[in-house]
Amino acid sequence: MVTLYTWTTPNGRKPAILLAELEMPYELELVDLSRGVQKTPEYLAINPNGKIPALVDDGVTVFESGAILLYLAEKANELIPTTKEGRAEVLSWLFWQVGGQGPFFGQLHRFRDERPRDQKAYERFLDESRRLVWVLDRRLADREYVCGYYTIADIAIYPWMVVAEEAMPEALAGARHVRPWLARVGERPAVKLGMALQAA
Repeated sequence: MVTLYTWTTPNGRKPAILLAELEMPYELELVDLSRGVQKTPEYLAINPNGKIPALVDDGVTVFESGAILLYLAEKANELIPTTKEGRAEVLSWLFWQVGGQGPFFGQLHRFRDERPRDQKAYERFLDESRRLVWVLDRRLADREYVCGYYTIADIAIYPWMVVAEEAMPEALAGARHVRPWLARVGERPAVKLGMALQAA
């Protein structure tokens, strides 16, 4: 049985979306970050990094959202291509998300809401977040999904882009293709379940 340890953050919602897409039954364990549950010895035994999400599958433990998406997609043999070229493409965008979009959007959110604001830091993270949005926008100019078809790359990118659209719209300024993609992904029933952290 799969157990997902997570919370209501963009990274925390990614594996919940994938589990819903795969129609894979799982137990949901909410790790309340506001209460510091992620730093307890019990949780650190699951994820030594003290963050969410983490997943336990019949004795196999996986942490870090990108690693969990890859593990589940490979286990189910779905939402990741089997060809060398297709797999390389999806993994490139998956790592683009975990190494770029997620960290920079997270820092932009922090500095945007900080009072008093460190304006220099805010502008630095805004500039890079805009650049990342434009990278995605150009990619989506001639395709419905990031790799042409729906994969774990879309699942990884989507929750953070929702945060940007809702809380940091300045990062999406001038992007023409991202919003239709957001609507397309957001209409998927499994995405709605995952974003609500509601098991299928």
